[in-house]
Amino acid sequence: MDPINEKMLSPDEMAEALKKECGKPDTAFRIFFHKRPDGDAIGSAYALALCLYSLGADAEALCSDPVPQRFHELTKPAEEILSVPHGKKSHVVNIAVDTGSASRLGRYSDEKIDICIDHHITNFIDNPEHLPAALRLVEPEESSCAEIIFKLFGLIDIKMSVLEADLIYTGLITDTSCFRTRSTRRQSLITAAAVSEINEAHIVDIARKHFMRKRPAQIKMETAAYSRMRFSEDERVLGTYVTYDDYRECGIEDCDLEGFNDAIDQICRPDGKGVPVHVIVRELKPSFCRVSVTARLPVNAARICRMLGGGGHDNAAGCEMNCDPKEALERAMEACIRDVNEYMSGEEV
Repeated sequence: MDPINEKMLSPDEMAEALKKECGKPDTAFRIFFHKRPDGDAIGSAYALALCLYSLGADAEALCSDPVPQRFHELTKPAEEILSVPHGKKSHVVNIAVDTGSASRLGRYSDEKIDICIDHHITNFIDNPEHLPAALRLVEPEESSCAEIIFKLFGLIDIKMSVLEADLIYTGLITDTSCFRTRSTRRQSLITAAAVSEINEAHIVDIARKHFMRKRPAQIKMETAAYSRMRFSEDERVLGTYVTYDDYRECGIEDCDLEGFNDAIDQICRPDGKGVPVHVIVRELKPSFCRVSVTARLPVNAARICRMLGGGGHDNAAGCEMNCDPKEALERAMEACIRDVNEYMSGEEV
C-alpha cells in the first residue's frame, strides 16, 4: 500500500468529517470490519452504516468472513434497510472499524482505507503494523469500538433507533464479557445506561443470548480445553488448546465459540488465587492456530502478543501461528512466563 498522510482526529472532528462526507450528494460508504468477526466489530460496523445511511449516504458493511448466525437477527434487518439505495453514487469512502491492522481485513487487506475508527492500543501510527488511514480516531481507553460509535451518534446529533441501540449494546457487552473484563470502566456503564433508555432496546435478551446460553457442542469444546489445561511451574500462567479435530468431532465452527475464552479466564490457581495470564490456542485449520492471551497488569497481553507477531489490548490480545497447537501453546506460554518474570514483582496483581 502506498504511503499516505495520516491525521489523528478527536471524536468531534471525526463527527464533522463524517457529516461533511454525507453532505456530498454522490457519497457512498463501505465499512469494513475484521475477519472472524466478533460482536463488537459487527455491532460497530452495522450501527455506523445505519447512521450514515440515515444522513442520506449509501452504506454497506463488509467482512472477509460470514457474519455468524447468532448475529443474523440484527444484521439481516440492517441489510434490508441498507439495500435500498438513495441514488447513483460515484464517491466511495472506505471506513475500517474495530480493526487494528490491514491483515485483519482478510481478503480486503489491500483496500485503501480513508477513515479508521478503532480502540486497539496497537493501532497508533507509531506502530509499524497499524492500519493506515488518512483520517484516524483511535481511542484505546474505550472498552469497545461500539462505545466510540455511540459517541459519534451523539456528536452527529442523530436519534438512535432500537436496531442501532441493539447493535451498539451487542458490541459493548461482547467486548467487555458483560462488563467483567478489566477494560470495563465508568464510561462503559454510562453508555450501557444510555442505550437502555432507548425504548424497547433488547438489553436483557442480548445479554442472556451471549452469556447465559450454550449449545451442547460448545460444552464439548470447553470439556476438551479443560482436559488439556496446564499451569506454568509457578502457577502464574495457565494455558490450554483445542485442535482442528475437536472442531470436527464436536460439529462446531469457530465463529460459534464467542465467549469461549471466558471459560478458561475464570480458572484460578489451586489455592484460590488469581492467575495473572491465561492462554488458549485454537487450531482453526491443520497446523494453523489462533492464540488468545488475557492478562492482568502489570503483565501486558498486547506486549506479549507483539513478541509473537500479533497485537491487541493490554488485557486481551492475540496472534496467529503456523504450527501444531501443542507447539503454539508452548511458545505462547514461554512468552507469557518471560513477561511475568520481568514485569510482575509480587504474587498478586
